[in-house]
Amino acid sequence: MTPSSPPIPADLAAVLQQAQAARNASNWTAAIGLYLKAMSAAPKSAEIQHNLSLCLYGIGNHKAAIIAAENALALKPALWQSKIILARSRKAQGEMETADQVFSEVLTADPLNASALLGRADLAMNEFGDPLAAVRLVQPLWNDPSQRNDAELTTLMASLYDRDIGSVELTQQVMDFSRRALRMPDFSFRPRPLRPLRPASARPRVALLSPLLCVSPVYFLTIAGFRHVAKGCDIVVFNRGSKKDWATDAFREIAAEWLDVQHLPAPQLAQAIHDADIEVLYDLGGWMDPVGLQALSAKPARQQFKWVGGQSITTGLTTFDGWIGDEAQSPTYLQPLYTEPLINIEGGYATYTPPPYMPEPAAVKSDVPVIFANPAKVSRAFLQMLAALPGKKCFVHRQYKYARVRERIEMVLDPRQVEYVLPGSHQEALEAVNQHKVMLDTFPYSGGLTAREARALGVGVKTRVGELFCERHGATL
Repeated sequence: MTPSSPPIPADLAAVLQQAQAARNASNWTAAIGLYLKAMSAAPKSAEIQHNLSLCLYGIGNHKAAIIAAENALALKPALWQSKIILARSRKAQGEMETADQVFSEVLTADPLNASALLGRADLAMNEFGDPLAAVRLVQPLWNDPSQRNDAELTTLMASLYDRDIGSVELTQQVMDFSRRALRMPDFSFRPRPLRPLRPASARPRVALLSPLLCVSPVYFLTIAGFRHVAKGCDIVVFNRGSKKDWATDAFREIAAEWLDVQHLPAPQLAQAIHDADIEVLYDLGGWMDPVGLQALSAKPARQQFKWVGGQSITTGLTTFDGWIGDEAQSPTYLQPLYTEPLINIEGGYATYTPPPYMPEPAAVKSDVPVIFANPAKVSRAFLQMLAALPGKKCFVHRQYKYARVRERIEMVLDPRQVEYVLPGSHQEALEAVNQHKVMLDTFPYSGGLTAREARALGVGVKTRVGELFCERHGATL
């Protein structure tokens, strides 16, 4: 995303050429140093400021990226590329409404700007809880061959939450998309770096690939299993995320090696996994990380398994050796919905590990039913079901703080019959859910971790079971 640059002094050409090469290789730290060097000679260059902001965003220094992007825009207000970095950095800092406004400013000048449309669609679905709005935003991009894959992926992911087609048709669409957009058919690995031969008695090398190694379902549903694996294997972590918290520390404690690969494109990521000489890899990102899936389409590890994390629907890839589920979650008769061989674990596909701040079940609980879910899961059909139920309903999630989220709900439900709890932390959310007797589970995308948390708090769960993996989280409840 490099804006066109005016002629530059000859003595800067070599520095900028090196900086661009480092940037293109995602060597953000080296690129930042080179762009800072160039800035000392050309402090009024909007393009250099922009590229600096891009690299600062790349290493996750969002505050500095905002400053550099704003400097670029002060020098050249028409530099829409800097506005995109500004919006993404605001989003990364949790300033969602501001990010949406900046994306909207880009679209005011250019209604078909793909970066801004995709940015707003991501916010609509994942922050403002409106998958159908995300579908509308990307609709113009279906006509652009360079953007069609992103538009199609957004539409498919939105369809998991709210759709008018059946599970078989959606699965076929996902498989078709995966075959067209996630394969790297011409990719070939470079030989692994020379390293000492490993003795036959060496511990197996087991890799985890995920953007969700933080307080997320990946931690709560897999950490017990990987602590056990770490007793006899070397855990190699390929971290695709930027969040760091106490759950991240728990994964670091069991890791023999930790590689931050957040911004590697698929070919470089595949090569990095291949170079690490991995016996078994667990993908814990799934559809939360399409770049990760694309890398795994080259099968860089000897064996690959799909487990928790973006495990909503088949990846459509044929390079996985198994999909880890259980007979309730992914019964064998539904194998046609998966390209991965189903491996069902007796007793359940995941073990729930509660957080240290898990409250004791409340002795007295309210009769008002609670909905404990990301508002993206509050589908049209689910809202109609709620509308048919008499009495109040309580929604618990931080994202209900947005007026647009509440307005979508109150277009169907009587506002006088709705209350919202806006927890400031995961602990506060659990304490709020603990006050209720029953949780009404969303559909078609049901609660996975949230349903387990409710049951651990002594809260009953009323659920509807479908066919897709994300529709069957309540099958054993």
